[in-house]
Amino acid sequence: MRLRFLVLLAFFALATASSPAQLGIYGNFDATHLTNNQSLTWLYGPNFGAYYNFIHAGPIAAGLDARGNFLFGNHLKYRSGLVGVRVAINPPVLPIKPYAQFSVGGGAVRPDSSGSIQTHYTTKFQYGVFGGADITVLPHVDFRLIEVGYARMTGINGGPVAPATSLVTIGSGIVIRLP
Repeated sequence: MRLRFLVLLAFFALATASSPAQLGIYGNFDATHLTNNQSLTWLYGPNFGAYYNFIHAGPIAAGLDARGNFLFGNHLKYRSGLVGVRVAINPPVLPIKPYAQFSVGGGAVRPDSSGSIQTHYTTKFQYGVFGGADITVLPHVDFRLIEVGYARMTGINGGPVAPATSLVTIGSGIVIRLP
């Protein structure tokens, strides 16, 4: 058992030493279906983020991802900030790169109208799973074909028994990879 651990550790050390870390900056346009026990609505808008892959083992890269959403629709505004672990596969022959990630952070929803009682955001704990595929269009530019995500946020209406909110997201965008 100990020998397996040492071999695995040596493999990851050599894999990360031979491949440089990679930074990617992306911008998506997202459509998010927000649902809680009281209502459901669609929100639209930008999602900005960056990932930093610092582990490389053959075609597999792993690292961290940080992202933020700024969505609106149906008289609501939504924002979130999430940080997570990301794993991507870069097949040697194909220009497509599928990825998956798990993220945690905070999200908030508030009414868009100024006449409402609640005019400020109340941030709640949020976690989510995201996956998608990027395709290379230029040497350091990828087109994000699709990103699909599912997230849960603790109740947005306050109080100890407020319903949790589900968010199903679909998006597409551009990724700029820095060497």
